[in-house]
Amino acid sequence: MTSTTLIRLGGAAAILAGLLRAGTSFISYSNSKPSAQMEMLYLVIDILILLGLLGIYAHQHERVGGVGFVGFLLALIGTAIIVGPDGAIGSVDMYVVGSMLITFGLTLFSLASLRAQSLPRAAPLLWILSTLVGVGGFLIKGPALLFVIAGLAFGLAFIVAGSRIWSESSLKK
Repeated sequence: MTSTTLIRLGGAAAILAGLLRAGTSFISYSNSKPSAQMEMLYLVIDILILLGLLGIYAHQHERVGGVGFVGFLLALIGTAIIVGPDGAIGSVDMYVVGSMLITFGLTLFSLASLRAQSLPRAAPLLWILSTLVGVGGFLIKGPALLFVIAGLAFGLAFIVAGSRIWSESSLKK
C-alpha cells in the first residue's frame, strides 16, 4: 500500500469520525453509565479520530514544523488515553486528562496549520473554537449547549480536514 493510499484512508477516517462525533453532540449526557452500544460507538469514534489524526498529520507533516508535531503528539496521546473504558489513576480522571491533551494538542496543531496554510482555514479555526468553548464550558460548568457547540465544531473540523486530504490525495494518483 502506498503512503498516498494510507493518507487518503486517514482522511476517510477523519471524515467518518467527524460525522459521528458531530452526531453524538446531540446525545445528552447523564451521570448514569452509558449503554454498551453507546460505549462501543464512542470507542469507534475515538479509534477513527486516532486514525484521522495520523492521516491529517502525515498529509502536512513537512509544513507544520516542530509546533505542529508537538500539537499532533499531544492530541495523539490524549486520544489514546480516552480510548477504551473511562477510569481514574488515583484521583485523576483520565478522560479529563485525555480530553485536555486532545484539545490543547489540536490547538497547537491548528496554529501550525494556519501558519503553514496546509488545511482549509475552517478546520483549524473550528478546532480552536471547540477548545475555547469546550474548556470554557467545563471550567464554568456551563450549559449543555456549550458542549453541543464544542462537539459540533470538533466534528466539523475533522470533516473539513479529512475532505481536503481525501480530495488532494486522490489527485496525486
